[in-house]
Amino acid sequence: MPSAIPKANLPIHDFSYFSNSEGEEKLKAATEIVDAFKTYGFVYLVNHSISTEKTKTLFDWSKKFFYLPYDERTKPELLCPATDPKQSGFVARGYTPVGVEKLPQNLDDQGLKSLRAVPDSKDMFEMGPDKGVGQEREPNRYPPDAVIPGFRDFTTSFFWDAHELGMDILRCIAIGLGLDENYFVSYHEDADNLFRLIRYPAVERAAIKAGTTARTTAHTDFGSITILFQDDVGGLEVEDPAKPGTYIVATPVQGSVIVNVGDFLMRWSNDVLKSNLHRVVEPPADRVLSNDMEITKERFSIPFFVQADRKKVVQCVKELEGSGAKYPPVSAEEYLNMRRKATFKKF
Repeated sequence: MPSAIPKANLPIHDFSYFSNSEGEEKLKAATEIVDAFKTYGFVYLVNHSISTEKTKTLFDWSKKFFYLPYDERTKPELLCPATDPKQSGFVARGYTPVGVEKLPQNLDDQGLKSLRAVPDSKDMFEMGPDKGVGQEREPNRYPPDAVIPGFRDFTTSFFWDAHELGMDILRCIAIGLGLDENYFVSYHEDADNLFRLIRYPAVERAAIKAGTTARTTAHTDFGSITILFQDDVGGLEVEDPAKPGTYIVATPVQGSVIVNVGDFLMRWSNDVLKSNLHRVVEPPADRVLSNDMEITKERFSIPFFVQADRKKVVQCVKELEGSGAKYPPVSAEEYLNMRRKATFKKF
């Protein structure tokens, strides 16, 4: 029997009711999960295919990486290459230091420039598949095994576990929308996903309140779905659909993943599913200094961005067009490049 479902501020579902069922029970579970995506764009899943123990080990590896000496993390062969506006490639492999990424949301150049004036206090390590089209397009950038033995092997294994979970979730969504279960899976044959380790270093709370630094500003995700593994520190918030501009706290729930709809899935579904705004805000204070300055807690999170094959065209599903498609067709490559360039644009 599945364990009791814990409480959360957003819908929470036992994924085993989908993955271990057939027929009407499977359809019922898929419909309930899709209904949650229709309202919030976010859902917690418990009793999924990745064990709590393996997830805990992943966070241990993440800490080992970010606690490497800065000189090791910033070696040229490990640094994520700068995105060149003149090139069409989607650049996302390796280490990105604190303050480089800034997630925009439908801003012009002046808006982007203003947004980038307040850097996000986080650094990241990004990986893709270790084989196939994604690896050929942009090879992974790992630290040498001698520096952090076992890191590459474990994260590669976890990548494929997360990919399989992502495909199961896409099947669930397709069934819940009344489509063939492999409708969305067929757009993800290359497994060209983005696997990101993120650290939010401890910072002075006064700097966040003063607006000289931030965690992560409100944004939507670029791809199909995002599977988020988060630690127990918290900080993720999701916009309340009933009260735009206000946010719901996505409290960490042990053993769960948080799954959210990305822009691709919103376009496919003609806005039936919601790619909702979310942000990361300051966590609780970790300690107070003698001069009354508070230091926030360090936070780790690990999103797995499920992304469509670059050459596939994302357009409204015929069955969901209604009175007409709301978005023009766009290739996954074109859309991802557009959003990525805005994220790292320099002025």
